[in-house]
Amino acid sequence: MRFSPVSLLLVPALLSAIALGGCPQHAVQLVEEIQPPPNYNPVWLTSAVSFDKMVEEMRKAGGMVSTSGVPTWSGTEGNDTVAANRTSIAMDIRSVDDSRYPNEVELRAFVYDTSGRFVMGLAPPYFSGTGNWRSRWPLLIDSCNGVATPITDFTVTEIRQDKREPYALAFVLDHSGSMGDRKIRALRAAVSRVMRIIKPGDYVAAVKFGSRARAEVPLTNDTARYRRDFIETDIEPPGGGGTAIYDGATVGIQEVAKAPATHKRAIIVFTDGFDGESRTRIDSMHRLARREHVAIYTVAYGPADLDVMRNMAEYSGGRMYRIYRTREFVYVFADIYRALNNYYRISYHPPECDGVHTVTAGTSLPEFGFDPLMARGTYDRSVFTPFDTIGSIALVNIEFDYDKATIRSVSLPRVQEMAAIMARYPTLKMEVRGHTDDQGDEDYNQRLSEKRARAVADALVEMGVARNRLTVKGLGESQPLAPNTSEENRRRNRRTEFVIVSR
Repeated sequence: MRFSPVSLLLVPALLSAIALGGCPQHAVQLVEEIQPPPNYNPVWLTSAVSFDKMVEEMRKAGGMVSTSGVPTWSGTEGNDTVAANRTSIAMDIRSVDDSRYPNEVELRAFVYDTSGRFVMGLAPPYFSGTGNWRSRWPLLIDSCNGVATPITDFTVTEIRQDKREPYALAFVLDHSGSMGDRKIRALRAAVSRVMRIIKPGDYVAAVKFGSRARAEVPLTNDTARYRRDFIETDIEPPGGGGTAIYDGATVGIQEVAKAPATHKRAIIVFTDGFDGESRTRIDSMHRLARREHVAIYTVAYGPADLDVMRNMAEYSGGRMYRIYRTREFVYVFADIYRALNNYYRISYHPPECDGVHTVTAGTSLPEFGFDPLMARGTYDRSVFTPFDTIGSIALVNIEFDYDKATIRSVSLPRVQEMAAIMARYPTLKMEVRGHTDDQGDEDYNQRLSEKRARAVADALVEMGVARNRLTVKGLGESQPLAPNTSEENRRRNRRTEFVIVSR
């Protein structure tokens, strides 16, 4: 999504009002004046419908598929138009779970119509069509660093709410000054309503943040308790009216991490602003989420920091939602929760590649002119991510010819992956470190490690990386990872490391 031209003019004024301690009411007014772009028309999940029923609806409305593959409609205005709108179908990949990479990647895919109905019956164990269910899912491609790998061995399972895994869910809610009392009340009313549809057995927590963050409803699966303890009228921000997004997310992660291992874990972070108060660094918050297997769903309202919100979601296996209106609060929270209950799980063994993977999945719906209907998702297995800080070290398996500083051709893709990272983060600067085992003379190994580090840096320069972004260092045999007592250990010690020196 993008801001409207008026919105773009308002954002600097809003940030100045907040950063300089200006009038909170003025900041609130600026938020309220931001309008959605002209093409803004979100679809929220509301219910479910079987694919067979959708086909029957189309037939009753006189629908037919044109030769161009686009559904056309016959009959009169009115009911037929409504039916046509209801049976326009879309596909979406809402999240990608790469926590088991390289053994498995899991996609959560959704097929839905434009009235927000999840389309059921396209995969086992609920497949209801003719023939083999596989014909409905003809396409899965995993692309990384310019190489597209067709995936032929994958499974698709339809998950419904009566069979899905239980969840531990935390609502992490912005109570900063820019939100204003009216929107905070609307936000809390929306969460209170969504708490009424949460399934028995799920754990729930609620976290509020201003300049500080605290768990106002500690994690519990006692339905009566979390509905009672979440008080709609409690709008006061903890610690004042600043914005501590990362602190809030960290408290939310810590809460859901208390749930039994049988429960999936997720937090929903809602904010309208930019972090300016957190004691927790974003990279620490991110590492905690990855360690505790917590998916972060972010809701960016108004002039929120989209890059941060998007990265928080994507690097944890969640998704960012972009909204503009207070009336959408309840819809977005309900949509996220419903998406945890009904989806198509696509599982496959991915190609190993240190880079950003783009996954393309397709479902065949010739009855509606879509063959296939496609959606894309991404996951990042790069050596470095936006959350790695100065001093972070990555070990890259670059092989050299025996007793030389010549990079073997089999290792050039690894060097190319590092060049891609440097291109993705143009302010990043690296130190390339060479290491050897203890075979041979110590001084000779020192010189060899320096030559190998320089050979890697030279290769990166040839691939387009500026020379002034790279330094080299040879450490010889001085820092082994393992005792040089076996060939396997010596192989581990012969390594190249990349260290972030600035970003």
